[in-house]
Amino acid sequence: MVRPRRFLDALTRHTGPATAALALGLPLTLALPGAAADAATPPIPTAAATAAAPAPDTAPLRVRIASLSKATLPARGTITIRGTVTNRSDETWTTINLYTFVGDELDPMSSSAELAEAMDVPFDAQVGERVLEGDPGLVEILEPGETAPYVVTVPTSAFDFTEVAARNDGDTAGVYWFGVHALGQSASTPRDDFTDGRARTFLPFVPRRTEPVPATLVVPLTRAVLYDADGSLADEDGWERVLRPGGRLRDLVDLADPADGAGVPLTWLVDPALLDAIGRLAAGNAPRSLEPTRARDAEPAAEAVPSDATTTDPVPGTASPGDEESDQPVAPGAEDAQDAQEATPAVRAARAWLAAAEGAFTGAEVLTLPYGNLDVGAALSASPALLDLARSQQSAVLEALGVDGRPTLASPDGYVDQAEVGAARPGDALLVSDRYLQAPAPGVVRLDGHELVVTSDGATQGSPGPGRSLTAVGLRQRLLAEAAVRARPVREAGSPLSPAGQPLTVVLPTEWDLGTAEEFFDEIEPSWISFTGLSSATSSATTGVISAADLVEPEATKRRLQPETFAAVRSLIDTGDTLQRVLVDNSTVGARVTEEALSAISYSLRGRQKVARTALSLARGWLDARLSGIEIIASSGVTLSGDSGTFVVTLRNTLDERVAVSIAALTDQGLVVDPVETLELGPQSRTSVLLNATTTTSRVHNVTLMVTDVDGDPIGASDQLPIRSVLVSDVIWVIIGVGVGTLFLAIALRLRRRIMRSRRA
Repeated sequence: MVRPRRFLDALTRHTGPATAALALGLPLTLALPGAAADAATPPIPTAAATAAAPAPDTAPLRVRIASLSKATLPARGTITIRGTVTNRSDETWTTINLYTFVGDELDPMSSSAELAEAMDVPFDAQVGERVLEGDPGLVEILEPGETAPYVVTVPTSAFDFTEVAARNDGDTAGVYWFGVHALGQSASTPRDDFTDGRARTFLPFVPRRTEPVPATLVVPLTRAVLYDADGSLADEDGWERVLRPGGRLRDLVDLADPADGAGVPLTWLVDPALLDAIGRLAAGNAPRSLEPTRARDAEPAAEAVPSDATTTDPVPGTASPGDEESDQPVAPGAEDAQDAQEATPAVRAARAWLAAAEGAFTGAEVLTLPYGNLDVGAALSASPALLDLARSQQSAVLEALGVDGRPTLASPDGYVDQAEVGAARPGDALLVSDRYLQAPAPGVVRLDGHELVVTSDGATQGSPGPGRSLTAVGLRQRLLAEAAVRARPVREAGSPLSPAGQPLTVVLPTEWDLGTAEEFFDEIEPSWISFTGLSSATSSATTGVISAADLVEPEATKRRLQPETFAAVRSLIDTGDTLQRVLVDNSTVGARVTEEALSAISYSLRGRQKVARTALSLARGWLDARLSGIEIIASSGVTLSGDSGTFVVTLRNTLDERVAVSIAALTDQGLVVDPVETLELGPQSRTSVLLNATTTTSRVHNVTLMVTDVDGDPIGASDQLPIRSVLVSDVIWVIIGVGVGTLFLAIALRLRRRIMRSRRA
């Protein structure tokens, strides 16, 4: 078949563009731009020439593809392209014609490597011929900064693939350049053959006799989670933006909508801390509460106090504790109508998101990251115990939704080293990007006895642009292109089927111009690509064996979380546990503080560690302020009349909750202060405690009295006092006895003399 496009080229070379247009009966404005494929642009450079980053798009018109009516090249019918064209120059452009173009039909791309090379092709390189058949788009006038829609329709009969089909028996899939050229004119730019703007993507061609390619779409639900000092979720407005319809996190869960998602099964990669944060927001985003969370035992008429303590008295001038909103995450549908009406926009968005997530998770495979999306590599170096804690931490929201996720180790960039592989437990899923493997690998590889699922880095890069390539259409077309180059033909009838192609596992980017689920899944043909869950897709995949030498380290050292951040997390968790042991009726504050702390050592906060440490420090200050509400007051000094004695100290509880504490003493050599049994203090009360001290020297001893929790760990409150003992030795007692005896003897002698004198008188 000779295309009218090629005939026009030949005629133009001999007669000129105007004569050629008249000969074909075409309008001049349509014929001239089609006189060359991309006449003013250079040919596609070699791979060596494209190693550097492509130059930025400087064309005056910016073209975007918003939708394609066909995601793969159909055998018949038409393809309709819709999108926008924007004038980013300072001039008015007129008579802007828009045409489709297609790559060389005889040389389709057939490997992931070729697709990767295509991403580096300069924006103005010639990659295909314009197609004049069909209905080109037209924008009459476009002012500076203005954007206008366009629609281009082209029949598939305009694409000549008969030679490809004949050469390959119609069994070989391939991927072609496809897109839109815009040609217009302005005051300084006359009508010519130059392309004034373009949009490029990939269009796969998959024969009918093709075995389905197993594919898995892994949707990560991750985001940086930071809390204010009082434990409430920080940046409510930001959360409302990502959770409401049109927000990034909401659009992701809406991918599972059967109406828009074409029923494509998805695998979810979930940070449990993210779900709990959204659950707390849905519950009203209340700050931490020290109020009772468990039933208080029936209190006797008079509170029992230790035998060596005085009665507990209320502290004058204090108020009773007020009611606070529950700080527990809310499950979908738990709120009532009145509460929903009074809720803030962020709270309503969180509740709607949880309801959508419940539907998305139903029947789907869920992979759960360590709590907080922990930076595994950094944790193994700085604090392995925190990795164990993050793995054991449970999500209240996942439990409420009835989701039993599969533990998974995966980093946002897909890199994994040997130490991280060694940290995996039996049954864990491990994801590694093919970007970090020395050579092309099958869908599953084995390293040190652990299976790693190989994910496609190329499928996450989108289309080659120019401009933003991570649009719904751009990402979908690249994903389908990666699947197409894995497609394998079906053997002739009567012969065994060919081995199925390796599975395509794609972890979708965390940031991309998603649009709607309908735009992303629109026109995906399920006959040659079989979407399924991760476990199902990889269970039958060929497994390769690699060594640590086959792992490629990143060119630049990845920024990991610093040891100082892990130290701040441990400090906050320890302080929260201490407060938990002090409170009598609250059983949740320690677990909540742990959840908040683990969220600060996330992959998502690698670039914001100072912010994370500041948040941890403020939270630690909040806890310390509550612990400082328990005070100990000692006298200015104590003098013991012997080698032992007692003295009184006062414990004061200014909190609105019951607390249980002990007293420990730090003394120097020669003095011992007996430990005190656990004391329970009521809200806003004080008690006097009698302490017993024993000394073996008569010098002054400096004593530090500390309030501790029930395990003996100091909570921060302390006081100091000097203790002095007046010891009397046996010699002194003999001298005193002799003196007293001499005194009485002298008195007796004097009385005798008086009596004698009186008798003589």
